[in-house]
Amino acid sequence: MGLRIFSVMGEALNFGGRRMETIARVSWLPLILSMLASLAAVFAMLSVIAGRLITLADVPTFLGAQNLVARNAATGFQNDPAAMWAITLASLAAQTLLTASFMAPLIRYAGLGEKPAPGVLHAPFGPDELRYVVSSFFGLFFVGVMVFGPLAAASFYTLKYVAEALGQTLAVFPDPESLHTIEVTKASEQLAEAGRSWIYTRAIPLSGALPAALLFWGILFFHFAPKNRPKAHPVGKMFLRALTTFFVAAGLMLTAYFFFAEMVLTEFRSNMTFLGILSAVGGQFTAVDFSGFLNAFEFLLESPSGRLIFFSIAAFFIVNYLSLRLFPYPGVAVCRKSLALGNTLAVSRGWNILRLWVIVTAISVLLIVIQVVVLNQFLLSYILPRVLGLLYQATAVSTKLVNSGETAEWVRPLFVWVWNLTKIGINIVWSFFSFGVVAGLYGRLYRESEKAR
Repeated sequence: MGLRIFSVMGEALNFGGRRMETIARVSWLPLILSMLASLAAVFAMLSVIAGRLITLADVPTFLGAQNLVARNAATGFQNDPAAMWAITLASLAAQTLLTASFMAPLIRYAGLGEKPAPGVLHAPFGPDELRYVVSSFFGLFFVGVMVFGPLAAASFYTLKYVAEALGQTLAVFPDPESLHTIEVTKASEQLAEAGRSWIYTRAIPLSGALPAALLFWGILFFHFAPKNRPKAHPVGKMFLRALTTFFVAAGLMLTAYFFFAEMVLTEFRSNMTFLGILSAVGGQFTAVDFSGFLNAFEFLLESPSGRLIFFSIAAFFIVNYLSLRLFPYPGVAVCRKSLALGNTLAVSRGWNILRLWVIVTAISVLLIVIQVVVLNQFLLSYILPRVLGLLYQATAVSTKLVNSGETAEWVRPLFVWVWNLTKIGINIVWSFFSFGVVAGLYGRLYRESEKAR
């Protein structure tokens, strides 16, 4: 049975709004503790970078502290990598445990109707929360290590051997009649002189992307097999399916190449910078050495159009495919009280994977647009400042009438506090709604998996 897009989206959004009281009651304490953990981590990193204790007295705003950490993180990892990694891992662990403490009960509420325990102080961590953490990290580990790792290794060694072949030195005799006019050149230089620059501009990147591209094509071919499409003929036309999925895979990759090449390359270069930081601290903190890896890829990045774009695009589609396939897993694991996959993969079988992509994308875009545009750019930057400005002026004028023509001292501090608390409160309430929407989506996908039995 196909996923009903508007039904699934409507139920997720409805759960976030209709159960707001329960969501707020369960998640307010973990959310506050999570904010405090983030604040502590940022200032701890600043202290490591500066070599002394940094507090709010030195940097009065959290945003300013975040910007300082972002600009100077490399310095901190080089000077004291052990402390920086300890802070990073501790912050990640705290955020993960606190998120699980309210997401697990909300998912069970959405999927099974099991209402969380009464009370306003909730930050539990038990078997359900542990299953949520494990199932969430399983998707990241499976995609990042079990799939992307071998895929990247295959492409890396393909490119490595091609580069070695082009780097071979050859003896050339410019004057065939004289053996004394020997000249030593590289195979790559001879190819360039012969006008075969396409080897650099097309052959190398395509050879590196070939394993990823073939895997992506194979994924599409087997995903849309007749057994995964209820109305398809049981035998199916294998050649037609192979041809269709080939053109779809090629079309997606070419579309991404022509429209999103710069975006993908920018992201990849930023990842290369991070690997460079790890390589720099490798001798002090870890035995991992990325220097050979970076040098091999630098050879490609120096070529005219950033040759890793082909591999990056193929890997992008593979990672997103697997992420969609495993997306319902946290909801299934929490509601079934088991880490077995169950019918997780059945939710996105066949054409349902496209429906699930539409659901996840539409909900994500809706939440982001409302928070960024409607709330923070329109309501908090345009409407409420004018309303509070009028109230401030009216209050200031009224206090002048009873205070010998001077505005009372308490007026300005009061409105400053009201304004700041209003901004914080609106964003916290929106966070409650967002948590509820995600929990509602997981709960609905769990029930969809049960229907597929």
